[in-house]
Amino acid sequence: MPIELSQRRECGGTWVVDVNLGRSPTAAELTALAQRYGGRCRQFQQLIWLDLPSGRITASLRLSRLTIRLGDKTLEAAIIADLQQLAEDTGVACGMDV
Repeated sequence: MPIELSQRRECGGTWVVDVNLGRSPTAAELTALAQRYGGRCRQFQQLIWLDLPSGRITASLRLSRLTIRLGDKTLEAAIIADLQQLAEDTGVACGMDV
């Protein structure tokens, strides 16, 4: 099943994309994702920031949701595709919350 995506506007007027993987990502998975796109990973306890050339992704090692704040829509689509593949590889299905 596909990952769950939702888009929302933040206070400054910028749009962000929330991605629900259906499970918490691992630090190794997030580090590999950042390196694949020329970024770096920073961690403080359970919080992780993926600093990429065109923005940032924030994640938690305890939550299934990642927040994507990127200025490059092509890069955003590629990362979402990678996250979809990651969810499919682990056999995790995400559903819609009602």
